[in-house]
Amino acid sequence: MSTEANFNRPSGMRGLFIIWLGQMVAGIATSTVFYALPFWISEKTGASGTALAAWESFFFAAYLCFVLFALFFIDRYPRKTMMLAYDFLLLSATAVLLVLESSGTLQIWHIYLNAIVQGVGYAFRLPTYSSVITILVPRREYVRANGMLSLLYDTPEILGPWLAFLFFPAIGLKGILALNLLSFVISIGALLFVEIPPTPHTDEGARSHTGFFKEAMYGIRYILRRPGLLGIQLIFFFGNIFSGIALSITALYTMVTLRTGGNVELAGSILSAGAWAAAVAALALSVFGGLKRPIRAILLSWVISSLFGLTLLGIGQIFVIWVIAKVIDSLFNPVADVAVNKFIQMKVPPDIQGRVFAASDFMTQAPFLFTPLLAGYFGDKVFEPAMRAGGAWVNVFGWLVGAGPGAGYGLMIFLCGIGGTLVGLWGYLIPSIRNAEQAIPDIVLPPPVGLVRRERSLSSNGVSQRVDQWQPVKRPPPEAKRAPRSASARPRKKPKK
Repeated sequence: MSTEANFNRPSGMRGLFIIWLGQMVAGIATSTVFYALPFWISEKTGASGTALAAWESFFFAAYLCFVLFALFFIDRYPRKTMMLAYDFLLLSATAVLLVLESSGTLQIWHIYLNAIVQGVGYAFRLPTYSSVITILVPRREYVRANGMLSLLYDTPEILGPWLAFLFFPAIGLKGILALNLLSFVISIGALLFVEIPPTPHTDEGARSHTGFFKEAMYGIRYILRRPGLLGIQLIFFFGNIFSGIALSITALYTMVTLRTGGNVELAGSILSAGAWAAAVAALALSVFGGLKRPIRAILLSWVISSLFGLTLLGIGQIFVIWVIAKVIDSLFNPVADVAVNKFIQMKVPPDIQGRVFAASDFMTQAPFLFTPLLAGYFGDKVFEPAMRAGGAWVNVFGWLVGAGPGAGYGLMIFLCGIGGTLVGLWGYLIPSIRNAEQAIPDIVLPPPVGLVRRERSLSSNGVSQRVDQWQPVKRPPPEAKRAPRSASARPRKKPKK
Protein backbone atom coordinates (compact mmCIF):
# COMPACT_ATOMS: atom_id res chain seq x y z
CA MET A 1 0.00 0.00 0.00
CA SER A 2 2.80 2.40 0.87
CA THR A 3 4.62 1.50 -2.34
CA GLU A 4 1.58 2.43 -4.38
CA ALA A 5 1.24 5.69 -2.47
CA ASN A 6 4.87 6.54 -3.16
CA PHE A 7 4.44 5.67 -6.83
CA ASN A 8 1.50 8.07 -7.12
CA ARG A 9 3.36 10.99 -5.56
CA PRO A 10 4.11 13.84 -7.96
CA SER A 11 7.48 13.65 -9.71
CA GLY A 12 9.12 15.01 -12.84
CA MET A 13 8.21 18.55 -13.91
CA ARG A 14 4.99 18.36 -11.88
CA GLY A 15 6.93 17.49 -8.74
CA LEU A 16 9.51 20.18 -9.48
CA PHE A 17 6.73 22.75 -9.85
CA ILE A 18 5.27 21.83 -6.44
CA ILE A 19 8.72 22.15 -4.82
CA TRP A 20 9.29 25.40 -6.71
CA LEU A 21 5.98 26.81 -5.51
CA GLY A 22 6.78 26.05 -1.88
CA GLN A 23 10.25 27.54 -2.21
CA MET A 24 8.83 30.62 -3.93
CA VAL A 25 6.57 31.30 -0.93
CA ALA A 26 9.49 30.80 1.47
CA GLY A 27 11.84 32.85 -0.71
CA ILE A 28 9.51 35.85 -0.85
CA ALA A 29 8.97 35.74 2.92
CA THR A 30 12.71 35.38 3.56
CA SER A 31 13.47 38.28 1.22
CA THR A 32 10.93 40.40 3.10
CA VAL A 33 12.81 39.67 6.33
CA PHE A 34 16.11 40.46 4.60
CA TYR A 35 14.92 43.92 3.55
CA ALA A 36 13.15 44.56 6.87
CA LEU A 37 16.27 43.93 8.97
CA PRO A 38 18.01 47.15 7.78
CA PHE A 39 15.02 49.14 9.11
CA TRP A 40 15.37 47.43 12.48
CA ILE A 41 19.16 47.89 12.53
CA SER A 42 18.81 51.58 11.69
CA GLU A 43 16.30 52.11 14.49
CA LYS A 44 18.35 50.25 17.11
CA THR A 45 21.91 51.33 16.31
CA GLY A 46 21.75 54.82 14.85
CA ALA A 47 24.80 53.87 12.76
CA SER A 48 23.22 51.79 10.07
CA GLY A 49 26.06 52.19 7.59
CA THR A 50 28.68 50.33 9.61
CA ALA A 51 26.17 47.87 11.06
CA LEU A 52 24.72 47.02 7.65
CA ALA A 53 28.18 46.51 6.16
CA ALA A 54 29.08 44.08 8.96
CA TRP A 55 25.75 42.27 8.59
CA GLU A 56 26.26 41.75 4.83
CA SER A 57 29.88 40.72 5.31
CA PHE A 58 28.97 38.05 7.88
CA PHE A 59 26.41 36.55 5.49
CA PHE A 60 28.62 36.33 2.42
CA ALA A 61 31.73 35.24 4.31
CA ALA A 62 29.77 32.37 5.89
CA TYR A 63 28.40 31.38 2.49
CA LEU A 64 31.82 31.19 0.83
CA CYS A 65 33.42 29.40 3.78
CA PHE A 66 30.80 26.65 3.89
CA VAL A 67 29.85 26.18 0.26
CA LEU A 68 32.76 23.81 -0.42
CA PHE A 69 32.05 21.72 2.67
CA ALA A 70 28.33 21.62 1.95
CA LEU A 71 29.02 19.65 -1.21
CA PHE A 72 30.37 16.73 0.86
CA PHE A 73 26.91 16.23 2.36
CA ILE A 74 25.00 17.09 -0.83
CA ASP A 75 26.54 14.22 -2.81
CA ARG A 76 26.66 11.76 0.10
CA TYR A 77 23.04 12.03 1.20
CA PRO A 78 19.71 12.02 -0.67
CA ARG A 79 18.86 15.33 -2.33
CA LYS A 80 15.49 15.44 -0.56
CA THR A 81 17.16 15.06 2.83
CA MET A 82 19.50 17.97 2.11
CA MET A 83 16.64 20.17 0.88
CA LEU A 84 14.70 19.45 4.05
CA ALA A 85 17.78 20.11 6.18
CA TYR A 86 18.18 23.53 4.54
CA ASP A 87 14.57 24.50 5.22
CA PHE A 88 14.69 23.24 8.81
CA LEU A 89 17.92 25.17 9.45
CA LEU A 90 16.42 28.47 8.28
CA LEU A 91 13.14 27.70 10.08
CA SER A 92 15.06 27.25 13.34
CA ALA A 93 17.04 30.47 12.84
CA THR A 94 13.83 32.39 12.11
CA ALA A 95 12.12 30.90 15.17
CA VAL A 96 15.00 32.03 17.42
CA LEU A 97 14.80 35.59 16.08
CA LEU A 98 11.03 35.59 16.59
CA VAL A 99 11.35 34.46 20.22
CA LEU A 100 14.03 37.08 20.93
CA GLU A 101 12.06 39.87 19.27
CA SER A 102 8.85 38.86 21.05
CA SER A 103 10.60 38.92 24.43
CA GLY A 104 12.27 42.27 23.70
CA THR A 105 15.80 40.86 24.03
CA LEU A 106 16.88 40.91 20.37
CA GLN A 107 20.32 42.51 19.99
CA ILE A 108 22.42 43.48 16.97
CA TRP A 109 24.84 40.60 17.55
CA HIS A 110 21.91 38.20 17.29
CA ILE A 111 21.32 39.58 13.80
CA TYR A 112 24.96 38.96 12.93
CA LEU A 113 24.72 35.35 14.13
CA ASN A 114 21.54 34.91 12.11
CA ALA A 115 23.36 36.23 9.04
CA ILE A 116 26.00 33.53 9.50
CA VAL A 117 23.32 30.82 9.78
CA GLN A 118 21.60 32.21 6.68
CA GLY A 119 24.89 32.13 4.78
CA VAL A 120 25.49 28.51 5.79
CA GLY A 121 21.97 27.60 4.69
CA TYR A 122 22.36 29.23 1.30
CA ALA A 123 25.62 27.33 0.84
CA PHE A 124 23.47 24.19 0.69
CA ARG A 125 20.57 25.68 -1.25
CA LEU A 126 21.86 26.52 -4.73
CA PRO A 127 24.05 23.41 -5.34
CA THR A 128 21.29 21.12 -4.04
CA TYR A 129 18.51 22.58 -6.15
CA SER A 130 20.72 22.78 -9.24
CA SER A 131 21.77 19.13 -8.95
CA VAL A 132 18.29 17.78 -8.16
CA ILE A 133 17.09 18.85 -11.61
CA THR A 134 19.24 16.15 -13.21
CA ILE A 135 17.49 13.30 -11.39
CA LEU A 136 13.98 14.79 -11.28
CA VAL A 137 13.24 15.95 -14.84
CA PRO A 138 14.16 14.62 -18.31
CA ARG A 139 17.05 16.25 -20.16
CA ARG A 140 14.78 17.97 -22.66
CA GLU A 141 13.29 19.97 -19.75
CA TYR A 142 16.63 21.19 -18.32
CA VAL A 143 16.31 24.72 -19.70
CA ARG A 144 12.75 25.16 -18.43
CA ALA A 145 13.68 23.73 -15.03
CA ASN A 146 16.71 26.00 -14.72
CA GLY A 147 14.59 28.94 -15.84
CA MET A 148 12.23 28.18 -12.96
CA LEU A 149 15.24 28.03 -10.64
CA SER A 150 16.44 31.43 -11.86
CA LEU A 151 12.94 32.83 -11.38
CA LEU A 152 13.07 31.50 -7.82
CA TYR A 153 15.91 33.92 -7.07
CA ASP A 154 14.71 36.93 -9.08
CA THR A 155 11.08 37.17 -7.94
CA PRO A 156 11.85 37.58 -4.20
CA GLU A 157 14.25 40.38 -5.14
CA ILE A 158 11.31 42.21 -6.73
CA LEU A 159 8.68 41.67 -4.04
CA GLY A 160 10.87 41.60 -0.92
CA PRO A 161 11.70 45.34 -0.74
CA TRP A 162 8.09 46.38 -1.39
CA LEU A 163 6.63 43.96 1.15
CA ALA A 164 9.18 45.03 3.77
CA PHE A 165 8.29 48.69 3.15
CA LEU A 166 4.57 47.91 3.55
CA PHE A 167 4.68 45.40 6.42
CA PHE A 168 7.39 46.80 8.72
CA PRO A 169 5.41 49.90 9.79
CA ALA A 170 2.21 47.83 10.13
CA ILE A 171 3.23 44.59 11.87
CA GLY A 172 6.90 45.20 12.69
CA LEU A 173 9.77 42.74 12.50
CA LYS A 174 7.91 40.31 14.79
CA GLY A 175 5.00 39.97 12.38
CA ILE A 176 7.29 39.58 9.37
CA LEU A 177 9.26 36.84 11.14
CA ALA A 178 6.01 35.03 11.98
CA LEU A 179 5.00 35.05 8.31
CA ASN A 180 8.45 33.76 7.37
CA LEU A 181 8.06 30.92 9.87
CA LEU A 182 4.73 29.96 8.30
CA SER A 183 6.27 30.04 4.82
CA PHE A 184 8.86 27.43 5.81
CA VAL A 185 6.08 25.13 6.98
CA ILE A 186 4.59 25.42 3.48
CA SER A 187 7.89 24.73 1.71
CA ILE A 188 8.68 21.73 3.92
CA GLY A 189 5.21 20.32 3.29
CA ALA A 190 5.75 20.62 -0.47
CA LEU A 191 9.05 18.74 -0.19
CA LEU A 192 7.50 15.95 1.84
CA PHE A 193 4.68 15.58 -0.69
CA VAL A 194 6.90 15.14 -3.77
CA GLU A 195 8.71 11.95 -4.74
CA ILE A 196 12.39 12.58 -5.59
CA PRO A 197 14.25 9.60 -7.13
CA PRO A 198 17.51 8.43 -5.55
CA THR A 199 20.72 9.80 -7.03
CA PRO A 200 22.24 7.43 -9.64
CA HIS A 201 25.72 6.17 -8.77
CA THR A 202 28.61 6.23 -11.22
CA ASP A 203 32.21 4.99 -11.19
CA GLU A 204 33.42 8.59 -11.13
CA GLY A 205 31.34 9.28 -8.05
CA ALA A 206 32.55 6.13 -6.28
CA ARG A 207 36.19 7.05 -6.90
CA SER A 208 35.58 10.52 -5.46
CA HIS A 209 34.75 9.28 -1.94
CA THR A 210 38.13 9.85 -0.32
CA GLY A 211 37.46 11.70 2.94
CA PHE A 212 35.90 14.93 4.19
CA PHE A 213 38.55 17.50 3.29
CA LYS A 214 39.62 15.81 0.07
CA GLU A 215 36.00 15.63 -1.04
CA ALA A 216 35.53 19.27 -0.10
CA MET A 217 38.19 20.10 -2.67
CA TYR A 218 37.06 17.43 -5.13
CA GLY A 219 34.80 19.79 -7.09
CA ILE A 220 37.63 22.28 -7.57
CA ARG A 221 40.04 19.53 -8.66
CA TYR A 222 37.41 18.18 -11.04
CA ILE A 223 37.06 21.59 -12.67
CA LEU A 224 40.81 22.23 -12.81
CA ARG A 225 41.39 18.95 -14.67
CA ARG A 226 38.97 19.90 -17.48
CA PRO A 227 40.13 22.91 -19.49
CA GLY A 228 36.72 23.61 -21.00
CA LEU A 229 34.92 23.59 -17.66
CA LEU A 230 37.72 25.62 -16.06
CA GLY A 231 37.56 28.16 -18.87
CA ILE A 232 33.85 28.72 -18.27
CA GLN A 233 34.49 29.31 -14.56
CA LEU A 234 37.22 31.83 -15.46
CA ILE A 235 34.76 33.66 -17.71
CA PHE A 236 32.43 34.11 -14.75
CA PHE A 237 35.29 34.88 -12.33
CA PHE A 238 36.83 37.71 -14.35
CA GLY A 239 33.45 38.90 -15.60
CA ASN A 240 32.20 39.13 -12.01
CA ILE A 241 35.18 41.27 -11.08
CA PHE A 242 34.03 43.93 -13.54
CA SER A 243 30.29 43.54 -12.94
CA GLY A 244 30.85 43.29 -9.18
CA ILE A 245 32.57 46.68 -9.19
CA ALA A 246 30.10 48.34 -11.57
CA LEU A 247 26.92 47.00 -9.96
CA SER A 248 28.00 47.18 -6.32
CA ILE A 249 25.88 49.26 -3.97
CA THR A 250 28.92 51.48 -3.50
CA ALA A 251 29.32 52.33 -7.18
CA LEU A 252 25.71 52.44 -8.34
CA TYR A 253 24.20 54.23 -5.35
CA THR A 254 27.07 56.72 -5.12
CA MET A 255 26.97 57.56 -8.83
CA VAL A 256 23.20 58.10 -8.83
CA THR A 257 23.30 60.10 -5.59
CA LEU A 258 26.07 62.41 -6.83
CA ARG A 259 24.59 62.92 -10.29
CA THR A 260 21.08 63.68 -8.93
CA GLY A 261 22.08 65.86 -6.00
CA GLY A 262 21.24 63.33 -3.30
CA ASN A 263 18.23 61.44 -4.70
CA VAL A 264 19.27 57.98 -3.52
CA GLU A 265 15.75 56.56 -3.97
CA LEU A 266 16.30 56.50 -7.73
CA ALA A 267 19.04 53.88 -7.29
CA GLY A 268 16.54 51.53 -5.64
CA SER A 269 14.11 52.05 -8.52
CA ILE A 270 16.87 51.21 -11.01
CA LEU A 271 17.65 47.95 -9.20
CA SER A 272 13.95 47.09 -9.03
CA ALA A 273 13.60 47.59 -12.79
CA GLY A 274 16.54 45.26 -13.32
CA ALA A 275 14.98 42.62 -11.06
CA TRP A 276 11.76 42.78 -13.08
CA ALA A 277 13.70 42.30 -16.32
CA ALA A 278 15.57 39.30 -14.89
CA ALA A 279 12.29 37.76 -13.72
CA VAL A 280 10.74 38.19 -17.19
CA ALA A 281 13.77 36.55 -18.83
CA ALA A 282 13.68 33.66 -16.35
CA LEU A 283 9.95 33.21 -16.93
CA ALA A 284 10.49 33.13 -20.70
CA LEU A 285 13.15 30.44 -20.31
CA SER A 286 10.82 28.44 -18.07
CA VAL A 287 7.99 28.57 -20.63
CA PHE A 288 9.81 28.32 -23.95
CA GLY A 289 13.08 26.56 -23.10
CA GLY A 290 15.77 26.84 -25.75
CA LEU A 291 19.54 27.41 -25.33
CA LYS A 292 20.69 24.49 -27.46
CA ARG A 293 24.26 25.88 -27.39
CA PRO A 294 24.89 26.80 -23.75
CA ILE A 295 28.51 27.91 -24.27
CA ARG A 296 27.54 30.36 -27.00
CA ALA A 297 24.70 31.62 -24.80
CA ILE A 298 27.12 32.25 -21.91
CA LEU A 299 29.65 34.16 -24.00
CA LEU A 300 27.04 36.14 -25.90
CA SER A 301 25.33 37.10 -22.64
CA TRP A 302 28.54 38.53 -21.22
CA VAL A 303 29.25 40.49 -24.39
CA ILE A 304 25.77 42.00 -24.79
CA SER A 305 25.12 42.73 -21.10
CA SER A 306 28.52 44.39 -20.69
CA LEU A 307 28.74 46.25 -24.01
CA PHE A 308 25.17 47.56 -24.10
CA GLY A 309 24.29 47.41 -20.39
CA LEU A 310 27.20 48.42 -18.17
CA THR A 311 28.74 50.89 -20.61
CA LEU A 312 25.40 52.66 -21.08
CA LEU A 313 24.93 52.69 -17.31
CA GLY A 314 28.22 54.55 -16.93
CA ILE A 315 27.59 56.99 -19.77
CA GLY A 316 24.00 57.77 -18.79
CA GLN A 317 23.26 60.88 -16.78
CA ILE A 318 19.46 60.66 -16.45
CA PHE A 319 17.09 58.18 -14.83
CA VAL A 320 15.58 56.80 -18.05
CA ILE A 321 18.98 55.88 -19.51
CA TRP A 322 20.01 54.17 -16.28
CA VAL A 323 16.83 52.09 -16.23
CA ILE A 324 17.30 51.02 -19.86
CA ALA A 325 20.91 50.08 -19.19
CA LYS A 326 20.07 48.06 -16.08
CA VAL A 327 17.25 46.25 -17.89
CA ILE A 328 19.60 45.27 -20.73
CA ASP A 329 22.15 43.97 -18.24
CA SER A 330 19.59 42.06 -16.18
CA LEU A 331 17.86 40.41 -19.13
CA PHE A 332 20.94 38.32 -19.86
CA ASN A 333 21.80 37.31 -16.28
CA PRO A 334 19.28 34.41 -16.21
CA VAL A 335 20.43 33.34 -19.68
CA ALA A 336 24.03 32.93 -18.53
CA ASP A 337 23.03 31.24 -15.27
CA VAL A 338 20.65 28.78 -16.95
CA ALA A 339 23.20 28.00 -19.67
CA VAL A 340 26.02 27.16 -17.24
CA ASN A 341 23.66 25.04 -15.12
CA LYS A 342 22.50 23.12 -18.18
CA PHE A 343 26.09 22.55 -19.27
CA ILE A 344 27.12 21.11 -15.90
CA GLN A 345 23.98 18.98 -15.68
CA MET A 346 24.70 17.51 -19.12
CA LYS A 347 28.43 16.90 -18.63
CA VAL A 348 28.96 15.99 -14.96
CA PRO A 349 27.83 12.69 -13.36
CA PRO A 350 24.82 13.29 -11.07
CA ASP A 351 26.41 11.86 -7.91
CA ILE A 352 29.20 14.48 -8.00
CA GLN A 353 27.18 17.41 -9.35
CA GLY A 354 26.64 18.83 -5.86
CA ARG A 355 30.38 19.19 -5.37
CA VAL A 356 30.92 20.62 -8.83
CA PHE A 357 28.07 23.13 -8.47
CA ALA A 358 29.38 24.18 -5.06
CA ALA A 359 32.93 24.56 -6.38
CA SER A 360 31.58 26.54 -9.33
CA ASP A 361 29.71 28.89 -6.99
CA PHE A 362 32.81 29.35 -4.85
CA MET A 363 35.10 30.10 -7.80
CA THR A 364 32.74 32.43 -9.65
CA GLN A 365 31.38 34.39 -6.67
CA ALA A 366 34.65 34.86 -4.79
CA PRO A 367 35.19 38.31 -6.41
CA PHE A 368 32.15 39.67 -4.59
CA LEU A 369 34.16 39.62 -1.36
CA PHE A 370 36.41 42.45 -2.56
CA THR A 371 34.69 44.17 -5.50
CA PRO A 372 32.74 46.64 -3.28
CA LEU A 373 36.01 47.62 -1.60
CA LEU A 374 37.65 48.15 -4.99
CA ALA A 375 34.69 50.22 -6.16
CA GLY A 376 34.87 52.48 -3.12
CA TYR A 377 38.64 52.91 -3.23
CA PHE A 378 39.05 53.58 -6.95
CA GLY A 379 35.86 55.63 -7.12
CA ASP A 380 36.77 57.99 -4.28
CA LYS A 381 40.55 58.09 -4.63
CA VAL A 382 41.12 57.86 -8.39
CA PHE A 383 38.14 58.39 -10.69
CA GLU A 384 36.15 61.07 -8.86
CA PRO A 385 39.10 63.45 -8.30
CA ALA A 386 40.22 62.96 -11.91
CA MET A 387 36.76 63.81 -13.30
CA ARG A 388 35.96 66.82 -11.14
CA ALA A 389 36.18 70.28 -12.71
CA GLY A 390 39.80 70.81 -13.71
CA GLY A 391 40.64 67.14 -13.12
CA ALA A 392 43.37 65.31 -15.02
CA TRP A 393 40.98 63.18 -17.13
CA VAL A 394 38.24 65.71 -17.88
CA ASN A 395 39.71 66.68 -21.28
CA VAL A 396 40.02 62.99 -22.24
CA PHE A 397 36.73 61.51 -21.04
CA GLY A 398 34.58 64.56 -20.30
CA TRP A 399 32.85 64.32 -23.70
CA LEU A 400 31.79 60.75 -22.85
CA VAL A 401 30.62 60.83 -19.22
CA GLY A 402 30.56 64.54 -18.44
CA ALA A 403 32.37 66.22 -15.56
CA GLY A 404 31.61 67.02 -11.97
CA PRO A 405 30.15 64.91 -9.10
CA GLY A 406 29.38 61.35 -10.14
CA ALA A 407 31.26 61.50 -13.43
CA GLY A 408 34.19 59.57 -11.97
CA TYR A 409 31.98 56.70 -10.86
CA GLY A 410 30.27 56.80 -14.26
CA LEU A 411 33.64 56.45 -15.99
CA MET A 412 34.59 53.54 -13.72
CA ILE A 413 31.34 51.74 -14.54
CA PHE A 414 31.86 52.40 -18.26
CA LEU A 415 35.36 50.91 -18.18
CA CYS A 416 34.04 47.89 -16.29
CA GLY A 417 31.57 47.39 -19.14
CA ILE A 418 34.46 47.38 -21.61
CA GLY A 419 36.30 44.89 -19.41
CA GLY A 420 33.29 42.55 -19.26
CA THR A 421 32.94 42.73 -23.05
CA LEU A 422 36.59 41.74 -23.49
CA VAL A 423 36.07 38.79 -21.13
CA GLY A 424 33.24 37.46 -23.30
CA LEU A 425 35.24 37.97 -26.50
CA TRP A 426 38.24 36.25 -24.93
CA GLY A 427 36.08 33.16 -24.43
CA TYR A 428 35.38 33.05 -28.18
CA LEU A 429 39.10 33.17 -28.93
CA ILE A 430 40.04 30.23 -26.65
CA PRO A 431 39.29 26.89 -28.40
CA SER A 432 39.00 24.93 -25.14
CA ILE A 433 36.18 27.26 -24.06
CA ARG A 434 34.51 27.79 -27.43
CA ASN A 435 34.45 24.04 -28.18
CA ALA A 436 33.79 22.78 -24.64
CA GLU A 437 30.45 21.26 -25.63
CA GLN A 438 32.15 18.97 -28.15
CA ALA A 439 35.27 18.30 -26.06
CA ILE A 440 33.40 17.12 -22.95
CA PRO A 441 31.00 14.20 -23.65
CA ASP A 442 27.46 14.14 -22.31
CA ILE A 443 26.79 11.84 -19.37
CA VAL A 444 24.63 8.78 -19.99
CA LEU A 445 22.26 8.04 -17.13
CA PRO A 446 21.64 4.31 -16.67
CA PRO A 447 18.18 2.99 -15.73
CA PRO A 448 17.74 2.28 -12.02
CA VAL A 449 19.20 -1.11 -11.09
CA GLY A 450 16.55 -3.75 -10.43
CA LEU A 451 13.71 -1.42 -11.32
CA VAL A 452 11.47 -1.26 -14.34
CA ARG A 453 10.25 2.17 -15.28
CA ARG A 454 6.72 2.07 -16.65
CA GLU A 455 4.63 4.57 -18.55
CA ARG A 456 0.97 4.54 -19.47
CA SER A 457 -0.03 4.26 -23.09
CA LEU A 458 -3.20 3.55 -25.02
CA SER A 459 -3.73 0.20 -26.66
CA SER A 460 -5.39 -0.15 -30.03
CA ASN A 461 -8.83 -0.43 -28.40
CA GLY A 462 -8.28 2.78 -26.41
CA VAL A 463 -7.73 1.07 -23.05
CA SER A 464 -4.96 2.47 -20.86
CA GLN A 465 -2.17 0.01 -20.21
CA ARG A 466 1.34 0.07 -18.77
CA VAL A 467 4.33 -0.22 -21.06
CA ASP A 468 7.86 -0.99 -19.93
CA GLN A 469 10.32 1.73 -20.88
CA TRP A 470 13.34 0.18 -19.21
CA GLN A 471 13.79 -3.57 -19.09
CA PRO A 472 16.40 -5.31 -16.93
CA VAL A 473 19.51 -5.96 -19.01
CA LYS A 474 20.71 -9.55 -19.07
CA ARG A 475 24.36 -10.03 -19.87
CA PRO A 476 25.18 -12.84 -22.32
CA PRO A 477 27.25 -15.74 -21.03
CA PRO A 478 31.00 -15.44 -21.60
CA GLU A 479 31.02 -18.11 -24.31
CA ALA A 480 28.26 -16.42 -26.29
CA LYS A 481 29.34 -14.89 -29.57
CA ARG A 482 28.55 -11.30 -30.37
CA ALA A 483 26.08 -10.63 -33.14
CA PRO A 484 27.66 -9.34 -36.33
CA ARG A 485 27.61 -5.57 -36.67
CA SER A 486 25.20 -4.25 -39.28
CA ALA A 487 26.53 -2.60 -42.39
CA SER A 488 25.04 0.73 -41.39
CA ALA A 489 26.83 0.83 -38.03
CA ARG A 490 29.57 3.41 -37.71
CA PRO A 491 33.00 1.73 -37.39
CA ARG A 492 34.89 2.44 -34.18
CA LYS A 493 38.45 3.65 -34.06
CA LYS A 494 41.10 0.99 -33.65
CA PRO A 495 42.28 0.99 -30.02
CA LYS A 496 45.88 1.93 -29.37
CA LYS A 497 48.22 -0.73 -28.05
